[in-house]
Amino acid sequence: MALAKGYNAVEAAAERAVRPIVESHGFTLWDVVFIKEGAAWYLRILIDKPEGISIDDCTSIDGLINAEVDKLDIVDRVDYLEVGSAGLERSVRRTEQLALSLGRRIKLRTYKLCEGLPEKTVKCTLTAYDGGKITVSGDFGTADIAVSDISAINYDDFDDFDKIMEE
Repeated sequence: MALAKGYNAVEAAAERAVRPIVESHGFTLWDVVFIKEGAAWYLRILIDKPEGISIDDCTSIDGLINAEVDKLDIVDRVDYLEVGSAGLERSVRRTEQLALSLGRRIKLRTYKLCEGLPEKTVKCTLTAYDGGKITVSGDFGTADIAVSDISAINYDDFDDFDKIMEE
């Protein structure tokens, strides 16, 4: 899975519909994911707030989001709608999320062994993003990695848990 530059058509329609609901309740919309698992299609609305998301937060907007998604032309393609937390080990799936992730400890996976990295999977800190590449630092030093070489990025949650709780 390479980093996406935007939403697919279903995700884009859902994002436009649910963003006002999410933001009016004081949350941030981290991601909208439309994915097939087995025979079913899931639409996941992932939300966040500085002190973390609770089950009560998700249920407080679930009905409102469900009603908006039901109005969309995409509703017949969605088997399951889920509203949930982006999570401590959230995926960074989109290039626009990279700027929001600067300074975070991450688990980076690349398609190939990149110059400056000891392995294709490393734990490091995301220190910069310039639109075409990221800069990471860790025990191995510093490395610049082309966005096209990245297969996955996840927050390295427990290393940043204290930092997240302070925000």
